[in-house]
Amino acid sequence: MSTADEPRKTPRTRRGGRLAAAAVAVLLVTTACGKAAQPPDLPEKHQSSADGADAKKTALAAAARNLAGLISSPGQIICSSSDGGWQAAAYDDTFRTRVAAFSVDALSAQLTEIAQQAGGERAFVRDLCGDEGDAGISPVSPDGRRVAVQVDFPDSGTPTHVGWLDLGTGTFTDITERSTKRGYVKETFSDEQPGFAPDGSFWFLRDSQEFLSADVNGRLSTHQISLACFRNTNEETFYRPVKSAAVMCPGTVHPSGTFAADPRNVAVRFSSVAGFELDVLAGRVDRFADGPIHSPFSVQVAVRDDGELRDCTPVAWVNATDLLCAGSSNDFYTVRIDPAAARADLENAETTEVGVKAEIAPATETAIVSTAVSRDRRSLIIAASEDTQAGTAKLYRASLTSPADPVEIGPVPAGAGSDFTLLGNFQKIDGE
Repeated sequence: MSTADEPRKTPRTRRGGRLAAAAVAVLLVTTACGKAAQPPDLPEKHQSSADGADAKKTALAAAARNLAGLISSPGQIICSSSDGGWQAAAYDDTFRTRVAAFSVDALSAQLTEIAQQAGGERAFVRDLCGDEGDAGISPVSPDGRRVAVQVDFPDSGTPTHVGWLDLGTGTFTDITERSTKRGYVKETFSDEQPGFAPDGSFWFLRDSQEFLSADVNGRLSTHQISLACFRNTNEETFYRPVKSAAVMCPGTVHPSGTFAADPRNVAVRFSSVAGFELDVLAGRVDRFADGPIHSPFSVQVAVRDDGELRDCTPVAWVNATDLLCAGSSNDFYTVRIDPAAARADLENAETTEVGVKAEIAPATETAIVSTAVSRDRRSLIIAASEDTQAGTAKLYRASLTSPADPVEIGPVPAGAGSDFTLLGNFQKIDGE
């Protein structure tokens, strides 16, 4: 059967006599001329296949270059939504020059193919900046070569799959499928929330209960869950790997990797104020179901300023002793914390008070859209807007080392839109 792309073929007819011979001679000449003008079918198909493979390889190579340039950029990164996906761009210190950019749309063909191969409804890569500027577990490997992929299925009861897409080869490694057991003893798993640790290992949450990791060869290891910031729930789980354990504390793990500032309401005499606990990371369980009803006792910290209690929602550690706080009026300030105050031998909760070390940004009625700590941890970048729906946000820089009034940098770069997030760079663990 011929197709629209194939040359038209003359049907063969069995005939006898001189007329038939003449017709055959004419047919041979005509066919020979046709072959001279039109390449045969098989090489055409091979060429088309080769072109498609080359185009795919070229697209993946471009995506790999853009992604590697993005995550290695020393400048600030802004993420924004893009028709259900996401895009990210890195800028210089002035936010006027874009130095690198990546859009997950560049992987749409590969993600569609991955979903089809797994029998799923969709395959996706989580936002590089996370929901609030802290992705926790990174969707991109440290070398920028692999991206973590989750495959969801139309039936909510069907196990979700996780794996990674290698941008160098275009291959997808389905870790969930590799774990599935068949035959007499069958066992399937539902995996989600995949990402990469700083050492390049691939982490994920299995059956909503335990965290596992896979090395580049797919060999699995099981990891415990730290009781720091533990909430007895695994819904919308935020986590990051710290010293082989999964830790649920966004941005506030101490640089030593031994404790975290866990945001909590703190009772001071007859008052309650937004403060935090110094949760030691050492206490661990194997699964969410093993979590205690009551968390271990911790030192609770409240901030008192000029005799008055002041709300503090911990944002990030500036260094080993200075913690950045967000106040209740869009203000930012630092407090000094003695790391030795974090203890795991308490029989009852203890409360201590600290004072304000430095004012970083004063209170304002302007809405805070997003914040980020610079990579060198010397500045706080603030995106603020009087009308967040109009896309009129402006960027400000506040010094974390020489406090002064925040300096306006300029408008948010074109293309970010009104729905954007600054990559926080909140986490920095010594030795990792």
